Parts: sequence; C-alpha cells; structure tokens
Amino acid sequence: MIRPERISPARYAAVMGLLFAAAAALNMLESIFSAFLPAGIRVGLSNIVIMTAILCINLPSAALLVLLKAAMVLMTRGFTAGVMSLCGSLAAFGITALLFRRSGCSYILISVLGAIAHSAGQLCAASLLLGTVYVFAYAPVLIIASVVTGICTGIVLKTVFPLLETRF
Repeated sequence: MIRPERISPARYAAVMGLLFAAAAALNMLESIFSAFLPAGIRVGLSNIVIMTAILCINLPSAALLVLLKAAMVLMTRGFTAGVMSLCGSLAAFGITALLFRRSGCSYILISVLGAIAHSAGQLCAASLLLGTVYVFAYAPVLIIASVVTGICTGIVLKTVFPLLETRF
C-alpha cells in the first residue's frame, strides 16, 4: 500500500498520474462500448482505477482521482456529462469507500453496490438538471445494468488487484 506521506512527492505524483491516465483511457474506451448500450448505460471500467486507489493509496487520493475524472469528462463531453459524471462518481465513491473500509464484502458486491450508487447519483443529477422526477422511471433499467456492469468490473478488480497490489 502506498502511503503518500512515506514516499517521495515525485513518486506519488507519478503514481497518481498513471492512475489518472488509466482512468481517462478506460473512460474513453468505455465510450466506445456505450454506443452499443441503451442510453445512459456505461460499463464503468474507470471505476476499477478508483477502487484500486481506495485500496492501494488512500481516500483523499482516490477522491482526487474522482474529481479529475469528472473534470476530464466536463472538458471532453460538456457540462451535462461532467455534472452527471461528478454526481454519479461521488455517490459511488462514498459507498465504495465506506464498504471497503468498514466491511468484509467481496469486490464484486462492493462493485455492484458502487455501480447502483453511481446510477442513483446520476438520476439525482438528471432530475435537478431537467427539473423533473420522471427520470427516476429509468431506475429499474439502470439498476439491472448496474448489477451486470458491477459484476463485470468486480471480476476484473478481483483478477487484476492481486497483480497491482504487488506493484504498490
């Protein structure tokens, strides 16, 4: 586990830069997949990086990655996408951080619950942006998609994390 206070600022900056680059690349990659999925559904690959940061570094560093990822979405896809990304990612981050730190839940369950929280955060943002509660009618579709994508990202994290853990 990397403790920012125990490593050089240069190494910490390098690790954070690599994690942000990985999150950005995965976010762009999942944009390709989202073209084949129903509206509003994304795979959530970049959340693997956030979960890795929670597990390997610390919560403030993971939160910084969430903010940087949302800023990147804002700059590349516009205001609405940026707000949706920020709200969804903050909700997912909160649930994921709480569960990783306070429970013995599996990576897959935490990933599924994080994906559901992400969808809930995005629905709240959409409701505020559009000024209507009717967006919540889409919740069942997003919950089903969140379970499927959460299982997928949880399996990837479970597979990849032991390899990453030895590098950190």
